Amino acid sequence: MRLVTTLQRLVFTGALIAVAAAPVFAQNVLTNPGFEAGFTGWTVFGNSFIEGANPPAVVPYAGNNIAKFFGTFSGGFGVSGFFQSYPAAPGELWSLESKSRHFSGDAMQGSGIPAGGNGNWVVQKLIFRANGVDDIASAESTILDGTFATDTWFDNAPVLLVAPPTTTTVWAFLLYLQPAFDGGAAQIDNVTLQKIQAVPSKKSSWSRVKSLYR
Repeated sequence: MRLVTTLQRLVFTGALIAVAAAPVFAQNVLTNPGFEAGFTGWTVFGNSFIEGANPPAVVPYAGNNIAKFFGTFSGGFGVSGFFQSYPAAPGELWSLESKSRHFSGDAMQGSGIPAGGNGNWVVQKLIFRANGVDDIASAESTILDGTFATDTWFDNAPVLLVAPPTTTTVWAFLLYLQPAFDGGAAQIDNVTLQKIQAVPSKKSSWSRVKSLYR
C-alpha cells in the first residue's frame, strides 16, 4: 500500500491541475521567422527591406538579419509590411508575437493615432479569413512608435485570437502605418506564429490523481 500524507497528496494534485490548466504551444509555423533567408516565405509590400548586422544602426535580436520598414511617403495613409498565411479551423486559438526596435539615428516619431497622436506606429496583427478572402476576425497590438525607447529590443506580448466559425486561414501581419509624412524606421526580428494546443482538462487530471491512490 502506498503511504502518502494528506499534504503530499494536495501538493501533487495541485501540480497536476496547474499543468493541465496551462497551454502547450506548438512549434512556430512561420517560414524564415528571423529573416535569415531574406524575405523567403513572406509576402512583402511598401518600403520593406532586409538588412544585415551593422552596429549601432542594425543590431539583430538574433542571427544576422532583421526586417526593416518605414512609411511610403505617398501623401495619403501609407502602409508598409509583410505577412504569411496558413490553414486554420474554427475554435483554434492562435498566437502572434515579435521583437521590435528602432535606431536612435532614424527614430520613429510621435505616439501614433491609436494613442491619440499623429505619428507613425507599428502593429503585429492576426486576421482570420473565410475562404482565404473575407476578414471575419482580427486582433492587433502596437509594438513600436515614437514613445518607445530607442536602441532597445522589445519582447512584445503575444496577440491571441480564437478562430470563429467559417475560418479557413490565419494571417500574420507586421504593419508600419504612416498617416502623414513623419519619418523613422522600424526593425523586426524573431516573429512567432503558433496554434495553441489544449492539454487534458482539470477533470481528467483529477481522475489521474485518484487512480494513483486506489
